[in-house]
Parts: sequence; C-alpha cells; structure tokens
Amino acid sequence: SALIVGLGAASTANAQQRSNPLPIEEFLPNLGELQLAGAINNDQYDQISAQYHNMIIGKTSIVSEVDANHIAQQTDSNTALKFYSDSENSLPSSMLFHQILTRQQLNGFKVGQPFIPVDNNGNPITQEDEVLDGRQKKKVRSVTTRIATQKDVEESPYANGIQKDIDDLYDFDHQVTERLTQHGKTIYRNGERILANEESVQYLNKEVQNNIEHIYELAQQQDQHSSDIKTLNKNVEEGLLELSGHLIDQKADLTKDIKALESNVEEGLLELSGHLIDQKADLTKDIKALESNVEEG
Repeated sequence: SALIVGLGAASTANAQQRSNPLPIEEFLPNLGELQLAGAINNDQYDQISAQYHNMIIGKTSIVSEVDANHIAQQTDSNTALKFYSDSENSLPSSMLFHQILTRQQLNGFKVGQPFIPVDNNGNPITQEDEVLDGRQKKKVRSVTTRIATQKDVEESPYANGIQKDIDDLYDFDHQVTERLTQHGKTIYRNGERILANEESVQYLNKEVQNNIEHIYELAQQQDQHSSDIKTLNKNVEEGLLELSGHLIDQKADLTKDIKALESNVEEGLLELSGHLIDQKADLTKDIKALESNVEEG
C-alpha cells in the first residue's frame, strides 16, 4: 500500500510540474575556475564581476575630508561609507550595507566606530541623491555612515533595545539572586523555627500524654470516689435506720421510765402527805395538851 501511495504522489507531482513548470536553478559561477578553464572570455568575466560587485558592495563610495589642497585625508575618524540605492523608493541592497546594519542591530557599536544612522523606529536614515546611469542622472536614495560619539551609543536602538533588555535582565537576575538569598536566609530561619516548634510540639505532646494519663487516673479515682460515696450513703442510710430504731426503743424506754417515775412520785407524795397529816394531827394534839398544862399550872 505504501508503494501505491508513493506512485500516486509521484503522479500528482508530475502532473503539477507539467501544469506549473519550475524555474531553472543555476549556481553562481566561480570566476577563478572559469577563467583558468578558459570557459569565459574577458567580456563575460567583466559582466559576471559586475554582478558580484553589485551584490556584495553595490553602489558604494568612500567619503573623506580633504585638506586645503583638496587632497583626501583618509583616517578612521574622518572617513565614511556612502551606500546608494537602485531607486528613489528603496534602500541600498548590497551585502556590505546589510552586514553593517545587521551587526549594529545585534551587537551595537562603540564610540569611534562607523555606524549607519537610524531613526526612532530603527530604519536607516536616507537622503535624496543622484547617480549617473549611463549619461543620464538618476534619482536614488543614499545612506552615509558616521563615526559614533558617546551620545550616538547611548541613544542607539541597541542600547535602548537589546542592550537595555540585557541590562534589565542583569538587574532582574541580580534582584532575583538577592531575593533568593533572602528567601534562603528566611528558609534557614524558618527551618530553625520549625525545629524549635517541633521540639515544642514534642514537649507539648508529652505534656498532653501526661495530662491524658492524669485525667485517666483522676477518672479512675472519681469512679472509686463515686463508689465510696455510694457505699458511704448506703452505710449512712443503714446507720440512720439503726439509730432511728435505737432512738425509738430508747424513747419507749424513757416513756416507760417516766411513767414509772411519775407513779412512784405520786405514791411518795401521797405517803408524804399522809405522814404530814398525821404529824399535823399529832402537833395539834401536843399543842392543845401543852396549852392545858399551861392553864393548869
């Protein structure tokens, strides 16, 4: 089945090639090899060299300051590259131009180095210019490099873009490192506190266990006390009943004794009363006898 699918895909590809023929692809020739092999003549060599020149360098000039005698004084501080575009609506397209532009976008530039001026959006600053196209003047745009000053470096998109991001990342990394250090110290302190808390918890657990044992002992004592109280209540009730019985018996005995005493007192009083009456009669008799004797004498 895989073979069938492959043949189907090949058939489809062939049909597409017949309906949409692909362009012919040719490698750029090696001028040195062609010249050594005698495969090209001088005109062809010059034509191919011009193509390579346009691709690599393009329409590029060196701008230098001149002295009083109009002699160019080319130094690193007064020499610039001027890149020309192919039209008045395009940028220079040479590899050299884009290499310098890309390098400064990715790596920035330092004071004293040549750079391509750009606007706030990072686009190369161009100016209207003219070049000779044969015998006719052609309107194009040009870009001229400058030697970077400290202000150029500080205001560059790289310094405020990639470099700023790098600086921000460095500052952020520094802040994160400080925070991690602080968190590490906090974690260490918290670890010590946790260890101390664990010791406290262990101590509290021990105390709780001791309290539980004490509570259990108190519960057992409470049960024993309850049992003792019940026994005491029972004994008190029995004692009270027994005492009540004794008191009732004693009350009956006292009542009997009181009645007997009262009876004895009454009998004694009656007997005493009889004796007193008899003594009174005897005294009366004696008094009368005495009075009679007194009268007779």
